[in-house]
Amino acid sequence: MMDLILVPVADVATEIVDDEVLLYHPQNARVIYLNPTAAVVWGLCDGTRSMRSIIELISESYPDAGTSLSEEVLATLNQLQKSGVLVAG
Repeated sequence: MMDLILVPVADVATEIVDDEVLLYHPQNARVIYLNPTAAVVWGLCDGTRSMRSIIELISESYPDAGTSLSEEVLATLNQLQKSGVLVAG
């Protein structure tokens, strides 16, 4: 699972409004608000990185955050998948 490469669904629109990131999934007619951490995770899901490498990149960027950061990133990736905006590539 950690070696899955996640890619955004093609028809998901990304909107930046006042430093907040919103995703609009027209097929599901839903809007997803991303907090700043989730927005960074979303930005790293470009179809070239595995879940493992995304977690490693963020963990390296915030070395003082501890192990809970890895769990939060994984939870964010899972939630984006469940929301239908990310799929395994």
